[in-house]
Amino acid sequence: MNILPISWVLGFAVAILGLLGLSMAASSVDQGVHLFGMLLFVFAVGFDFWLIKIGYDRAEG
Repeated sequence: MNILPISWVLGFAVAILGLLGLSMAASSVDQGVHLFGMLLFVFAVGFDFWLIKIGYDRAEG
């Protein structure tokens, strides 16, 4: 499987951003910050799965 190194770096950075969103949502006191943190986490999970899909699509041909 041939995954570009930039995909690893980008995936790791976005995963850290998702964890930051989760911690922000957990410690929030108002609803807007909670919603933003949860949406940041959902975006990070979706983006990382998209990177995995791109890697497999690239390996197939």
